[in-house]
Amino acid sequence: MEDSAPPVSTPPSKPATGAKATIERFSAAVHRYTELFFEKLTTIVVYHPAVTIGLVFLFVVIMAQGVWFYKEELSPDKQFSPRSSQAVKDEDWVLDRFGYENRPVQTMFEAKEGVNMLTKESLLFMMEMHEWLLSQWKIIDGKNVTYEVVCARYTKGDDCKIPVSVLTFWGHNRTRLEADADPLATINTVSWRSLEPSGPPLDFYLGKPEYNAAGDVVSARATLISYNFKNEKVEISGVGEDDPQSRYFEIQIADDSEHRRKADEAAHGVGVYIRTTGQEDVEGSDSVSSDIGNLVMGYILMLIYASFILSRSRPKYSHSLLGIVSVISVGLSTFSAYGFCWYIGIKFNTVVQVLILVLLGVGVDDTFVIMDSWWDCAHIESMRERMIAAVKHAGPAVTITSVTDLIAFLAGSSSSLPALQDFCYYASVGIAFDFMFQVTFVVAVAYLDTVRQQQSRADVLCCIKVGDHTGVCLGSDEEKARWTEAERGLQNRVVGTYLPRLILGSNIGKAVVLVVSAVFLALGIYGCTQLEMNYNNEWFIPSGSPFRDVMRVRDTYFGGNELPANAYFGAIDYPNEQGEVLRASEILRTNYWVVENSTSSWMEDFQQWVQGHPVYGVSWDASKQQIVPAQFYSLLKVFASTATGPRGAWQHIDNIRWNDAGDELKASRVGFRIISKSLTDGQGAIDAMDSLRGALEGVAFPWAFPFVFWESYKVMVSGITRNVAISGSAVFVLVTIMIANIQLGLLVTVAIACVDVCMMGFMPFIGVQLNGVSLICVVMAVGLSVDYSVHIAGAFLTVRCDDNEEHGGRAQRAAYALWKMGPAVVNGGTSTFIAILPAAMAVSYVFKVFFRMFFLIIFFGQWFGVFFLPVVLSFIGPDAYLDAPNLEETPEQNPLHPRHLKYDVSSTPAVVEMQCDPGDSKLSRPRTTWT
Repeated sequence: MEDSAPPVSTPPSKPATGAKATIERFSAAVHRYTELFFEKLTTIVVYHPAVTIGLVFLFVVIMAQGVWFYKEELSPDKQFSPRSSQAVKDEDWVLDRFGYENRPVQTMFEAKEGVNMLTKESLLFMMEMHEWLLSQWKIIDGKNVTYEVVCARYTKGDDCKIPVSVLTFWGHNRTRLEADADPLATINTVSWRSLEPSGPPLDFYLGKPEYNAAGDVVSARATLISYNFKNEKVEISGVGEDDPQSRYFEIQIADDSEHRRKADEAAHGVGVYIRTTGQEDVEGSDSVSSDIGNLVMGYILMLIYASFILSRSRPKYSHSLLGIVSVISVGLSTFSAYGFCWYIGIKFNTVVQVLILVLLGVGVDDTFVIMDSWWDCAHIESMRERMIAAVKHAGPAVTITSVTDLIAFLAGSSSSLPALQDFCYYASVGIAFDFMFQVTFVVAVAYLDTVRQQQSRADVLCCIKVGDHTGVCLGSDEEKARWTEAERGLQNRVVGTYLPRLILGSNIGKAVVLVVSAVFLALGIYGCTQLEMNYNNEWFIPSGSPFRDVMRVRDTYFGGNELPANAYFGAIDYPNEQGEVLRASEILRTNYWVVENSTSSWMEDFQQWVQGHPVYGVSWDASKQQIVPAQFYSLLKVFASTATGPRGAWQHIDNIRWNDAGDELKASRVGFRIISKSLTDGQGAIDAMDSLRGALEGVAFPWAFPFVFWESYKVMVSGITRNVAISGSAVFVLVTIMIANIQLGLLVTVAIACVDVCMMGFMPFIGVQLNGVSLICVVMAVGLSVDYSVHIAGAFLTVRCDDNEEHGGRAQRAAYALWKMGPAVVNGGTSTFIAILPAAMAVSYVFKVFFRMFFLIIFFGQWFGVFFLPVVLSFIGPDAYLDAPNLEETPEQNPLHPRHLKYDVSSTPAVVEMQCDPGDSKLSRPRTTWT
């Protein structure tokens, strides 16, 4: 077959010198000692298999005791926000002085088409639901919890904070509403600001209001009642930090309202939707928990696939039980990793639940590589010696992939995002344990499986004996060649024989691969420019959840996600710096990101109150437009305890904090709302946060709870760059050392970089934004994709081809690499895909993202490892090892050789000697190693 690849000369007779020689000598030493380690380890294992298995189970039992130290972190802000960020520092400051914000509870009413929520009938139904909520009582932790228990109060012992809605016109009093002959006239006559001096305008509580020519409101499609519940957080098992009474009261009233919704719509033409923090949290956590079944299904599919791959048509020579044991080993390593991390105090979090998906993709591959080496050693008669030789020669390959995966996750543990950091700790420990179990526990079972085989017992059903010779004795070259081809199986023939011919056998095949790779990279680079940073807790709500209707009503009628925020002041000289507090309000009113008329300043109301009361008029300094400093605090105490109207100054008690002596303020705040509709992505959130901080710099500092998440966007790109750079550099160094070739180390690193670029670039095309969840997959990509490239690269160096003029040396060596390692690499990718396939049916955001990202990692990892890299090696691949065997001497291992596996005896050379019964040999080929 004609090949245009440049010829490769016969390896030089004298050793290489300089840096290359030093690297090769060092690599040879590492390789030699690695093989020696596995030889000694496997010797111990195969001579004491039962003891080995017992010790592994004892180790697992010891690790399982870590459950007694189990701790979890389920609060999203503690998982997906950098703990050293400015927003977290500001949060600590705010919590120390003001405590946790009240829990907002919103009862939303949506009228059917043609129904007006401002009619007396609809308003009375609102009053009925308001009274229903106030009358609710629930048994929580054996205690009777009512609205009076969970409502927020200004200070301990005060009445509950008054809810706000259109019913405020009647003080949320049914008698007053029933006595009003024309409620709509009352709404348009009475000044809203006389009832609510500050805070949102009336329109905030009306959904899609309509006005007449005079500007009077005539109808509204929806209305809102806003309540405040207390938020006294404690640690709750399985939940994280929360207020247990408020949380469970919220959940139960939201469920109750959902159950009565249809009846209310039929009777009144109005649907009731209650939005609570507790219900939102439950919906998100329940969606993740509900997808645990998908993990179990993936585990079962993996059991089936691994046993199928290692099975053979003859029960005696089949090893399907070993496939099952390999998957069980992954489960043991996952469980042990959990226990170990709990021992050392690493908290469990939401994304750690998917750890087994990672370990299934990595761990079972090791078994495939070991068994591939086992079949290569068919010429060794002693089962013990054969197992020792198989693990000895597979050990370096298994080590390099495991260590690179470990390094990739250790690099990810440097992330500033706690969820990613902790996940990488769990993954690193899990990979280490999985590697340990694969070379001990699985090898011990594999050896016992060979004992079963020697005793002519069936696979799995080992109590059944089968005949020693279920096939025929193959003597002729043609029969042996046919046997070799048939034993490889369909997948091995497709990947190891037909694929090399397709992509390496002609210039057209090579050109197609390179062009497609260029298209992938171009799309990937373009996609990277379109990649958005974004995170929203609501993504964790499953699409079929009833809570989606609650969010729909909120987004349709009540401003979507307008975010409440505050500007905070410390222990400044308030009497003499009244202007600074007022200046902050003016700054906020002119800021692009602040909702119009949403600023609420206690200082402005305080000054207006002083000016509006003649008895205090002498305390006003008209020349400086401020309260006389000497009387500031005495008047403030009167103001803070004065009630004017239904709410009056009471609403500002939450906005000021006195020192321990009670004579000066130690902190205060000015409220406002952020236009979150303009925050289309993470960059918009960063812009809003930075804009507010810059505008208020030197005066106050802005803070809102979402800031702790927005801070993660600021470190996202730099974090990815750092993690990928560290992982990529470590992989390059490790691969270079293990395969003793800088050029090939660079090519493998380039292939991995292409995988990362394409994976990130295709994220916008599959609807995945860059955030803490997807970032975990980006970190994993380096570790997982190296498995798809390094085996091909290593096999490329293990043979030379002297007949370059006729067949093309590099192309034939690349074809051999695919023949040798391609099936195992494809099996590894297939096994990983099967493990995550059930996640395609997931309802939770975490599992959906993991499935999509894993698909990209597997697809591009396979493409650039199995297609792109061999083609590149056929052009610029380095020379083989000095002691590498000549590929021309074994044409049955060269898919591009004209005589490869032809069934014509006249053109088929004698293949390697086989035993009369070859059923134990997957491939009749001599063993080749990496060095």
